[in-house]
Formats: sequence, structure tokens, C-alpha cells
Amino acid sequence: MVASQPLEVIIMPAALDQSKLSQESSSSTDDQLTYSRILVPIDFSECSEQSTSYAARFALRNNAALLLLHVFEPSHYPIKGDEYAKPSSELLKSQADSAEGSAATTLAKIESELRNRGIEAEAYQRVGCPFDEIVKMAQHLKVDLIIIGSHGRTGLAHLLIGSVAERVVEHARCPVLVVK
Repeated sequence: MVASQPLEVIIMPAALDQSKLSQESSSSTDDQLTYSRILVPIDFSECSEQSTSYAARFALRNNAALLLLHVFEPSHYPIKGDEYAKPSSELLKSQADSAEGSAATTLAKIESELRNRGIEAEAYQRVGCPFDEIVKMAQHLKVDLIIIGSHGRTGLAHLLIGSVAERVVEHARCPVLVVK
């Protein structure tokens, strides 16, 4: 996973856990924030590769575990050729199984590459609305930080497609670092 261009990193504010701040500020030996469990949402795009690469470097420097997450969002209307097909449960299940199998294979490869670099890594898959599942898994896994890529869409594309990263920043209970 090599980034082809320099990364721009934007740290987005999140609701701060006041108990963590008071514990850390009272520590006389360590004034730095520590992150031990980092959630890295992956959609297999180039942006996702860049954010995973950044997260790997971040994890090595902080001795943190990376929790990889791919969210599969099933389509409501599967496409056959040039026409929309009437959704059937068999077709939807077949498409979902195929996509999930492919994602599991790719996630396992990324997980293995990270472990070979000495990074503790664990991969997860969920089905649903991406930003919602990311926020839920962050809470469930008790992560300290989310590192997520942004596609950098603007204008009409941003209005129509929206931004998963933006919604994660709005709803996450932990800090979110957006890699652009």
C-alpha cells in the first residue's frame, strides 16, 4: 500500500471525553494523548489505501492496534446488463455473498500485511449504512481514534453522494482523523 501522492491530513474535532483529559493532565510523566485502539474504515479505494498506510505508520509510532472495518452496503436494485432487475431474494443473497467473500479475502490480505510489519491488526465486516456502522463499531470496540479517508468530493457530487467521513465526524464519540 504505497501512496502515489503526498497525503494531506485533517484532524477533525470530536466530543472530548473529559475523564480522559483530566487523567492525562494529572500525569506528570506523559503529557501526550495515547491511542491504543484505532478503527480504520476501508472501502478498497485509493483514498482508503492512503488512510490505511497513514494509520499503519501512526500505529507503529504509538504501538497501537488497528481494527480494520469494511461496511458492505447492499444495493436496493441490482443491475443486470443495461436494465434494472427486479430484486429477488436469491439474486440479492448471491450478490451479497459474492461481495462479502471478495471483501473478506482482501481484508485478510491487508490484515496479514500489517501483522507482517509488526502491527496488531484485526479485520471486521458489517452490512448496513457505512457511517452508521462505523460509529456503532467504534463504540462497540471501544476505540480511541478513527482514521478515515476522504474522497474529497465537492459541489454536486458531494451533495448527491455525501461524505461518509463527514458523517462519522459528526456522530463519533471519539476523535476522528481524516486523511485527504
